[in-house]
Amino acid sequence: MNAVESRPDRPATIADVARLAGVSTATVSYVLNGRHIGRIPERTRTKVRSAARRLGYVAQSSARSLSRGRTDLVLVYLGDGGVLRNRLATTELTRLGAELRKAGYGFLLHGDPSLRGVRAARAWAALRPAAVLADVACFTRTNVELLHGSGVVAVGVGREESPLVPTVLLDDSSVGRVAAGHLVERGCGDLVALMPREPGLRPLAEARLRGAREVVAARGGRIRTVSMGLDPAEARGIARGWSGGDDRPDGVFGFDDQHAGMLLGALTDAGLRVPGDLALVGAEDEPLCEMLRPRLTSVGVARLRAGIADLVLAAVERRWDPARAVLSWPTRLQRRET
Repeated sequence: MNAVESRPDRPATIADVARLAGVSTATVSYVLNGRHIGRIPERTRTKVRSAARRLGYVAQSSARSLSRGRTDLVLVYLGDGGVLRNRLATTELTRLGAELRKAGYGFLLHGDPSLRGVRAARAWAALRPAAVLADVACFTRTNVELLHGSGVVAVGVGREESPLVPTVLLDDSSVGRVAAGHLVERGCGDLVALMPREPGLRPLAEARLRGAREVVAARGGRIRTVSMGLDPAEARGIARGWSGGDDRPDGVFGFDDQHAGMLLGALTDAGLRVPGDLALVGAEDEPLCEMLRPRLTSVGVARLRAGIADLVLAAVERRWDPARAVLSWPTRLQRRET
């Protein structure tokens, strides 16, 4: 066995790869980082890659960080993590990670609800990321200046543009418009929109509510909000209140399928007929809609036509175009029994 390969007590280094391949460390660096490829014969490149595989060599990001002042890492701040309880959000986060990795960047989810202002910026900057992606409300002038001073690009996500950072504008209002439009077409004029209690979901819920309100206002109806967590006791309390007929709506937009489905079970247990006594519509068209009884009507939400990763990379690479930064989900109504 080659002496280079007989050191299980420590990770392989670039010098080990160079010795095994019979080349210089500079050549190894060029090959593994894709630099000056045209100057290096294919046979040499093959030897270097083969040696790296045999040794299990992994390039250390810390070395690159020292030379460039940052890593190839995009940090996504999740706050309290509430957004992870929404399937649409987790789907987009998974897609974001895959697209960033394809572009050669690392991807880190970071959640700590106690971090605010400068403390947050210092915690993020300590990891030397190329960029931090967070809700626009997380960015203040002071912490943005601290991040920029550390060579970190700050990118916001929100429903309104920030004057401090490039902002990925998410427009979820079409979901609410389709849901309310369906209820109004069924003859509903007194609507309730369920609002989730999880803070991380509130911006999404507010945007959907805004779209619903636009439709209801144009049709001369009424829409009000009722807060509900994913808690059977809360759902039962709402259903019991409506079972007596007091202030009962004739149509409910359940924010998403989980909230709508939980309420549907509570309404059934309370003796209310859906859709006989009131109509109900969810959002995101999850598989559970087919398994509920009655089957839940839902607003289907397709994947974003343009990925968030493209916009993050545009900010990192100094080619940001605000005109391309508004993203909206294509929607369609999946009519079922409710």
